[in-house]
Amino acid sequence: MDTTQKESYDDEPVFYCKRCLSLNIKQMPIVEQDYCGDCGCAEVDTTDIHTWNTMYEEKYGHKHIIKVEPKWPYWC
Repeated sequence: MDTTQKESYDDEPVFYCKRCLSLNIKQMPIVEQDYCGDCGCAEVDTTDIHTWNTMYEEKYGHKHIIKVEPKWPYWC
């Protein structure tokens, strides 16, 4: 994969719950409003995945997304 493609993919906005920081955002089609599928909060915001991961770490004390380098050969 091209590095520029990966970087631009990481910059794509993610929708998250402002209360619990969940990424499990649902949409109520009748009223066209987003809400959190975990806590039910209707306060949804967007940011990039790196900023969200930092906010998650500050709130819960650990990162949700941890980058792991692959080991070769991968079947070992």
